[in-house]
Amino acid sequence: MTSADTWPDPVTAELATDRLMLRPYRPGEGAAYARMYHENQHHLREFMPDELREMATEHDAEGQIRRMIRQWRAGKLFVLGGWERQGGAYVGETYLANPDWAVPCIELGYFVVADRTGNGYAVEAARAVTRFAFERLAVNRVELYCASDNVASARVAERLGFRLEGRQRQRHRKRDGTLVDRLWYGLLRPASA
Repeated sequence: MTSADTWPDPVTAELATDRLMLRPYRPGEGAAYARMYHENQHHLREFMPDELREMATEHDAEGQIRRMIRQWRAGKLFVLGGWERQGGAYVGETYLANPDWAVPCIELGYFVVADRTGNGYAVEAARAVTRFAFERLAVNRVELYCASDNVASARVAERLGFRLEGRQRQRHRKRDGTLVDRLWYGLLRPASA
């Protein structure tokens, strides 16, 4: 899979689950994206990449959304926000990143905002996005990495059927400087995909 003409357009792509609507962020949603980030800074502190931690304004957030759309079209990053289908509340983000199109494989990541944790949304969204990776991006393998002390993320991986393939000792530095192990999970394309 190296051709962008087979990827869904980031402006119209949508995935639906029983409770969630997942789709790329759209131009004009910068204010909501910035608000989400500022309201969840402490909760997401460990997981946010540096370029998002530097986001301070609606204008910055619009720039991030434009960057995500460009990266989607280039086949480098596929970010989908998640909203409750009933009521439209924002619940979090799921993404596919760091593709190796020669294999092909891609990395899965996700977060749920603080006021929506504990509802199974991470599993539901990650399941849909993993299926998207196999069916629409035609990858053979999806990978997931998490810090060994991130029990919730490891539990999501295991509930989705990912296999723990390794433990890299002291491979992740937390924001407070502490070194922890990193867990490495993988899931192969099912025969029916």
